Amino acid sequence: MHHQDAPRTADEARRRIESLLDEVADLSDLTIAPDVFYGQVLDRLTFATSAFGAAVWTKSPSGHLLLAHQTDLLPCYPTGQAAKALSDDEAHLFQIFNRAEADVVPGSQTVQPRYDIFAVPLQVAGEAWGVMALYQPANLAKSVRQTYLRITHAFAEVAQHYQQQTLLRDFQQHQYDWKRQLDFAGLVHTDLSYEKTAYRIANEARNCLEADRVAVLSARGAKCRIEAISGVDKPHRRSNTVQKLEHLASVVVGSKQTLLYTGETENLPPQVEEALLEYLEETPSKVLAIVPLQNEQPTDDDDDEKKQRRSSEPVGAIAIESIEQLNGHELLHRAEPIIQHAATALGNAQAYRQMPLASVLIPLGNLLATIGWYRLPTTLKIAIPLLVTIVALFFIPMDFSIEVHGQLVPEVQRNVFAPSDGYVEQIFVKHGQHVEKDTLLIQLRSNEFNLARTEIVGQLQTAQAELDAILVKRSQGMRRDPRSENRSPESLENLSADQLKLTKQIENLIERRDLLQRREDELKLLSPIDGQILDWEVEQVLAARPVSRGELLMKVADVDGPWVLDLELPDKRTYHVVNAQKQSSEPLAVRFQLVNEPGKTYRGQLKSAASIVDLDENSEEPFVPLEAEIDKSEIPHLRHGLSVVGRVECGQRSVAYVWTYQLVETVRRYFFW
Repeated sequence: MHHQDAPRTADEARRRIESLLDEVADLSDLTIAPDVFYGQVLDRLTFATSAFGAAVWTKSPSGHLLLAHQTDLLPCYPTGQAAKALSDDEAHLFQIFNRAEADVVPGSQTVQPRYDIFAVPLQVAGEAWGVMALYQPANLAKSVRQTYLRITHAFAEVAQHYQQQTLLRDFQQHQYDWKRQLDFAGLVHTDLSYEKTAYRIANEARNCLEADRVAVLSARGAKCRIEAISGVDKPHRRSNTVQKLEHLASVVVGSKQTLLYTGETENLPPQVEEALLEYLEETPSKVLAIVPLQNEQPTDDDDDEKKQRRSSEPVGAIAIESIEQLNGHELLHRAEPIIQHAATALGNAQAYRQMPLASVLIPLGNLLATIGWYRLPTTLKIAIPLLVTIVALFFIPMDFSIEVHGQLVPEVQRNVFAPSDGYVEQIFVKHGQHVEKDTLLIQLRSNEFNLARTEIVGQLQTAQAELDAILVKRSQGMRRDPRSENRSPESLENLSADQLKLTKQIENLIERRDLLQRREDELKLLSPIDGQILDWEVEQVLAARPVSRGELLMKVADVDGPWVLDLELPDKRTYHVVNAQKQSSEPLAVRFQLVNEPGKTYRGQLKSAASIVDLDENSEEPFVPLEAEIDKSEIPHLRHGLSVVGRVECGQRSVAYVWTYQLVETVRRYFFW
């Protein structure tokens, strides 16, 4: 602002300067932009001192002074010489800045006409932040120089007052923002419910950022799903707006870059631009920001300055929208702490949702905290749970069962044995053949029987011939004259005795012959029942084979009738089964699996248990035979001798007993046998 009328007297000049100072003092109390304020201040300072121009130099982040605000400095920094002149003046002004004392320094020697710089350091709260510079012609009188320096100092005080007011307003705004951010952090971390956390993030972020709409989305693989929208109880997922926002957020999260739209779509990836344009068709928003939420976690590696942090996979995204044309970058800057808290809260809620038994562990942790668990020493924290667990094992019931092995067999089956020594002459059946009762299975022959028959027949014929001869003699002797003197009583008696002897001998031989015939008839082996031949390759195994009396030749079983489970119970486990039988009023249950069908369990009932202990040559230890009833309709592809692994259920015992009974029994045998 330039005033054309110059003061005529010193008093008028003083009043004019005071008026200018009052004007800028009033401006310093207003909430106006720094460019506007400093432009007004420098214009009035230049007018009050009739200077070449004026400027405000501020400290840059790198520590150097930069020309931030200026007016009418073209004569001092002409085109082509401005860079060198600015560098020279910055060096001189930097000395004033470091000394924090007002002074007059010469301007750059490369510019004509020469000028001096009246520099006054600018401070706020005791810390220098810049320099106010007034550019005057060189070689002014000392008194004039002092006057201009005081005037510059007066304007500098007004500038400092403005800066203080600006900082105070910034601090107040920051304090307000910090309070809202603290409230936001407290609310979003209230609990670990994922739905409630997303709802609070959306609504509280809208209030903190003063945006028109905020949406929270969760990342599920390559897709995003809206969890909450500010001002809405439950998102309507079938609406075009929700679906297109989910698609846009999925693309943005996939790119792992923040999207900021303020009206321009240039320099955006094609897939992001396409999804953005589709969404803008459904919303009147002028500003849109979609920020991926990444729950940052510290690594185990430490640096000298700070612990490095790594970003995990995005847990979701937050979408901020405004229908007014705001400064998008400033909006994102204000949203940074909000986004950090939202990412942490959403990540924790997600981890809690994925935690198994979370609904049980959290109340348990609260209970432990209530009883002072966390104040106990580490030794007790380990000893108490261990002791409680051990004691609980003696009271918690558990199913107790004993392992057995066995095979599936038909309930009705018969063995066919060799009745006498001999050899197999003919076989009439084959493996798997169904036969009826009394069907001829095998024809045996015995050479011993053939020899015995021949001998008996010969003896019988001889005895019969002798008997016939005696009968002839007796008949001839009876026809003679009984009064004949030649008849001898002794000879007649002898013939009677021989006849009686031969008759008895013949009867014995006939009886032996009949007995031999019956034994020969027994060599025809017949099926004892209706059933199926179980033996494999009967002809190859038995054809023309010599056999001994009592030797097992064949098995016949009624496969169409009921089946049973033949089990072998180890003798050392018999005690448990016997006790369980005494305590139970019903038959003990048996669970078993086929060795060729692991994983599928069948059930049966214990039918009987032998009262003896058997020791089969194929068994490693003595066992007690058991028999269990089964339902053969539940088991497909039944085959005789199918091996099974089962367990006899013996009721319930404590967990400690079930887990340790074998170890206890082993120790007892070792030490107290």
